[in-house]
Amino acid sequence: MLRPGRKRSNLIQTVPLLAVAVDMAAPPAQAANERLPKPKDIALTTKDGVQLKGTFYPSTEGSREKIVPVVLLHDYKETRAVYDDLARQLQAAPLNDSTKAPRAVLTIDFRGHGESKTATTIQGNTVELDAANFRNPDFEAMVRFDMEAVRGFLVDKNNSGQLNLNQLCLVGSGMGANVAVLWTATDWSMPPLPRLKQGQDVKALVLVSPRWKYRGLPLLQAIKHPAVQREISIFLAYGEKDRKVAKDAENIYQNFERFHPEPPRDKIAELKDLYRVGVPTTLQGTELLTKRQFDLAPLVDIFIERRLGSKDFTWINRTVQ
Repeated sequence: MLRPGRKRSNLIQTVPLLAVAVDMAAPPAQAANERLPKPKDIALTTKDGVQLKGTFYPSTEGSREKIVPVVLLHDYKETRAVYDDLARQLQAAPLNDSTKAPRAVLTIDFRGHGESKTATTIQGNTVELDAANFRNPDFEAMVRFDMEAVRGFLVDKNNSGQLNLNQLCLVGSGMGANVAVLWTATDWSMPPLPRLKQGQDVKALVLVSPRWKYRGLPLLQAIKHPAVQREISIFLAYGEKDRKVAKDAENIYQNFERFHPEPPRDKIAELKDLYRVGVPTTLQGTELLTKRQFDLAPLVDIFIERRLGSKDFTWINRTVQ
């Protein structure tokens, strides 16, 4: 098990396979800041009429084949704002280390959260949404409709050469982690079409404090999906002093473990595709991912580079020919 330390030297000693080449706990250098494209607020409409709001952090530069898309998915009763610093860090990482592939980062407010609290019915009436009143079908709709709208946005950015959708990474905390797993199963269940690639785009998951059962988002069926078990690189982190969360995380890890054998020691950096990070705290979710004391952001950064940025994934136009 990987254990992040509070000191940078401890982190490197404990995680030699993810040798940290850049200190992401510090803000990007001023020169890098000046070169970063400004974030752009976006609006998406789901098929069931919900108006979603998000923020897109374009890549700094690079060919379309190498631009890694990263989608950050927040926890229950949070908003996309909790990820602003992390999104900027991931966006800026290639400027601080020119060996890394560029990233394009997207954050969204799930329905009923943040600025995504309005829906239009078939009759044209406006409905206000509040996550505090959600039931299981509302959470299921995040996977079915919200993530479908996110994919539509990414398809457009892919076709315009602003990212390579074929190397998609989803980063989720708590509820967002469950949504990420369930939508990955959906993504890999899309039937192939003779003239258009659809699905099989998610290649990596960063799951922070996922729960085995969360309202309308239970994980059993999705984790048993053959492609989710075998085709996806997984980074799993959780606060190990919360017994319930730790038990769920260990259960999830064990379901993946036999499909991701440990590679030879001299091939770990190239081949290892399943990571487990137990953090000695009761804190969970976004707090683990965004608080500098836990050192998770640099690990996530290197995981994305090792499993996506350093690999070759074919860029494919999603327009029907």
